[in-house]
Amino acid sequence: MNERYARYRLHHLLRKYKLMRMSEAFVLALALALIAFIVPYIFHVSLAGSLALSITGGILLFLLHCEQLQLFKLNAYKVTVYLNQHFPSLQNSSDLLLKENEELTGLQQLQKIRTTQAFEALYPSIRLPHRLLQALGILAVSILASFTLTSFAPLLTHQGSKIKSTGTTENAAATIIAPAQVKQTNITITPPAYTNLKAQHTTSWALTFAEGSAIEWTVEFTAGVKNPSLIFSGKENIPLKASSTGIYSLRKTINETGFYQLAWTTEQGETKHSDFYKLEVIKDLPPVITVHKLNQFTELEFSNSATVDVHATLADDYGLDNAHIIATVSKGSGESVKFREDKLLFEKPATIRGKHIDATRKLNLARLGMEPGDELYFYVVTFDTKQPIPNRSRTETYFISLRDTTKQETVVDDGLGVDLMPDYFRSQRQIIIDTEKLLKEKKQITKQTFQSKSNELGYDQKVLRLRYGEFLGEEFESGIGPQENPAEEDHDHEEEDITKKYGHVHDTENEHNLVEEKKGGHDHHHHAESKEGEADKNGIPAGFVHEHDSEEEATFFTQSIRAKLKAALTIMWDAELHLRLYEPEKSLPFQYKALKLLKEISQDSRIYVHRTGFDPPPLKEEKRMTGDLGEVKSATALATAARSENYPAIRKALQVIASALSPDSLHVDDEMKKNLTQAGQELSTLAIEKPGLYLKSLSLIRALTENEVKPAEQRSALKAIETSLWRALPAATNAPAASTRTLHELDQAFIKNLRTHD
Repeated sequence: MNERYARYRLHHLLRKYKLMRMSEAFVLALALALIAFIVPYIFHVSLAGSLALSITGGILLFLLHCEQLQLFKLNAYKVTVYLNQHFPSLQNSSDLLLKENEELTGLQQLQKIRTTQAFEALYPSIRLPHRLLQALGILAVSILASFTLTSFAPLLTHQGSKIKSTGTTENAAATIIAPAQVKQTNITITPPAYTNLKAQHTTSWALTFAEGSAIEWTVEFTAGVKNPSLIFSGKENIPLKASSTGIYSLRKTINETGFYQLAWTTEQGETKHSDFYKLEVIKDLPPVITVHKLNQFTELEFSNSATVDVHATLADDYGLDNAHIIATVSKGSGESVKFREDKLLFEKPATIRGKHIDATRKLNLARLGMEPGDELYFYVVTFDTKQPIPNRSRTETYFISLRDTTKQETVVDDGLGVDLMPDYFRSQRQIIIDTEKLLKEKKQITKQTFQSKSNELGYDQKVLRLRYGEFLGEEFESGIGPQENPAEEDHDHEEEDITKKYGHVHDTENEHNLVEEKKGGHDHHHHAESKEGEADKNGIPAGFVHEHDSEEEATFFTQSIRAKLKAALTIMWDAELHLRLYEPEKSLPFQYKALKLLKEISQDSRIYVHRTGFDPPPLKEEKRMTGDLGEVKSATALATAARSENYPAIRKALQVIASALSPDSLHVDDEMKKNLTQAGQELSTLAIEKPGLYLKSLSLIRALTENEVKPAEQRSALKAIETSLWRALPAATNAPAASTRTLHELDQAFIKNLRTHD
């Protein structure tokens, strides 16, 4: 077999497969068309109508079956896919038979020759899949069914004509006696105008609609009725209005989720109720505001061109009506602070309309009257189109501050006390927060910025350490952390310190005057290093002198608190070290340890005042030793707490159902119907919040009370109602109860041991 002949056989297989499958679809369509023609014709449908129905059904089934088998999209390549999957000897290469040799490589041409030989050997045994025999069987069954139906057609026609000729009076009487039922229902849902939603028409009683929609029910009954009404959530009963054509209608605007049912009275005086149906309201959600590329806290250098760009994305489910920025400028400090609030509109777009808007506004700080040291607080407010009261949303407050570079401190005299502490003093918790924030931003900032911020945090940690060192009585950094032995220090060397002469040392003992200099600090320091036994200038031995200025004695705390504070300062050294080395992740554990110790110190240093004892009133001397206990009241307060049971009707109904389900024979009497009706009223209050959970049980209760449930199905209906009622009851809570024991546990153990020894 050459390559061209093999390609021809592939196309032959494709045509053969299409023919068999289309024949299969045609036979199935013919079977359906035959049934679709016979059945309507038996029930007195016109010949043209039966024929049209038959032809339409047959064509639709034929096209559907062909589309399901993808016969219109079938080609030779899909045949090769089938061959590759079911014949391993082709080595997944049958698609090479459809390609020319010029398109193939040398290796592919060799594989094509081998595939052609394998296909030649397999071709007589290739069987394509089809279900033509099953389709012929279905056609035979349809022919037999059509013949059977046509055999009974004269009998049905005779009986129908007999009923039609002789039963006119009986049908009229039955129409009068039969109770009225709902014949036709049409419900129109008109959403609020601001939603721009179209009105909907439906015949389904279970409704889902937008909040504030006006719903109009149009109900037509099979016979005359009295007092038809709609009962909403078991509370509100609204009668339907009758028209001249005998159709009843009602229009109501609904804003809350709930349920409802239709009630009417027949001309025989019987009250009927429909099933319960849900009213699911889709709430109008408030707008969503997203501010882009703006930190919550921003500090800027002062300049006449300082601006802040506000980019906000506004979105709402139905539409936006308005949006603006509320900006507050804070000027001054302390008790002289002043505030001014402005309402700023967005620049683009000028009008806020639509469901999704990208709004921008450039805040010119100079035009807002801001000066160095001033702060700006602003947030974005958005309103949607909801009527009559729109939904309102706002963002969090953003802070913009202008750095004050003109603030100066004036020192009148070097001997006067000056507050040298910085205005912004960070606590240990703030340093931890800033360190964690720096670690989160590590991948987003440059290495130089990361190291700079880490070094600044190390500086803040140092300021905090020096601050707590003052409380401990340490006047210099040398008093904190590990120290060298003073005896080993060489005070006589004259070597010049190059860093002090030409450099700027950051880690000095009092950098930037953070801690107030104390006079004679070096004198005290050297005095503390004097050896024991050395006399001071007055001749008193040093061991017998109470030194107030030593680092070990100058403290406001007790010895235990002082030890914790000293440990905290030592840990702060390690935290500062890692921050200076640009390793904030290693500094965090030490910061947490320092914070824990500071909290313990805060708790230990509190002073509690003990409560004074009870001072009893003086006794009357004339009543002493008389034994009169008339005015003595027992210290035990006897009170009985009346416990009110919730859902009493549901609990009573559960008892009635449990007693009714126990015997073999079940009978729903009037007393049980009354209890079930009362339980249904309590259950309806829960169905308002969860209509999908309890509406089925309410429908079963209504059907039982109106005798619409068959006796064989009453037991299963009561079990379903019982399960729902148990689900409605809240979980029981533990309540205090009176103890019936008269003896203490120790007394009982003592008596038990006595009996054991006896």
